[in-house]
Amino acid sequence: MGTGIVVGIEGTPAGRVALEWAFREGLLRGAPVTVVHAWGQPVGREVKRMSDVEAMRASSCMLVAAVAEAERAVGGKPEVIERSRRGAAAKVLVDEAADADLLVVGRAHHAGVVDVLGQSVSAECVRHANSPVVIVPGSPVPGPAVDVTDAAAIVGATLD
Repeated sequence: MGTGIVVGIEGTPAGRVALEWAFREGLLRGAPVTVVHAWGQPVGREVKRMSDVEAMRASSCMLVAAVAEAERAVGGKPEVIERSRRGAAAKVLVDEAADADLLVVGRAHHAGVVDVLGQSVSAECVRHANSPVVIVPGSPVPGPAVDVTDAAAIVGATLD
């Protein structure tokens, strides 16, 4: 038996959905959930560089807020361990999940096979994690409403 569920968050809607999924799964299994945020220095000329202390504080605040939001959305929470770690997201998550029963990550896009072949965090986790990995798709973006009584509208609609 492992150490429970590890979930990676990054402050995005996909991360929020993954965290809520992990909370529900943790409640069902009676397993603790370790919520991990990997942080590093942002890149780009227009980005103000934070000190490591500022970045770690921001990460810790984001973790607290995300856990509270997920608890409200789910209506409860399992035992929660919060971890803020500096480093590349995939490596940090794989390290944190070394002895876990499950690693949960969110994915904002729907690339499918292309994603697994690419260099995304979810793809790296699938390739390198010792534990099973659950990739939770982010919330679908609602499209325009389709009038099901209008044949022309149905023909022009796309299905996900």
